[in-house]
Amino acid sequence: MPNWLFNRTSTRYAACRLLTRALGSMNYAQMLGVAEHDFRLVFGRSKIEYDASKEETNRRKHHYSLESVVHILEGMLLAPWSNRPHAVKEVEPMNGEVRHEHLCIGDSGEVLFMVTTMRADESIRVISLRPASTGEQDIFFQLTGYRRP
Repeated sequence: MPNWLFNRTSTRYAACRLLTRALGSMNYAQMLGVAEHDFRLVFGRSKIEYDASKEETNRRKHHYSLESVVHILEGMLLAPWSNRPHAVKEVEPMNGEVRHEHLCIGDSGEVLFMVTTMRADESIRVISLRPASTGEQDIFFQLTGYRRP
């Protein structure tokens, strides 16, 4: 099972912003030296998408809108000084795509679990967003030292 990657700083995201300005429409994964399926945010290039039919299902089942992921990822990219911890791990490919599991902080300080996949055109496809389980919160607390306010 892959390990969680925790990065309190926004080094990769800052690098993506600089690359975007300098390189235009280049292959960002190649320039960053990461695999095409690695999770990344590229300022001015990344798009966030989700299946509209899954939106209602996720809202009913988990009480969170997939649209909320847009806000969470914008916060990571546009407000790196906010010091909101975020952990991500890559999981085994499913249905031919590599998925990423994220542990992050919601607006009211709760720990959230989200699943995404990276597309070749720098699109981030949101698959699910829900409150983190107790076990997932424990992992997040151990990785980050975060405690809910």
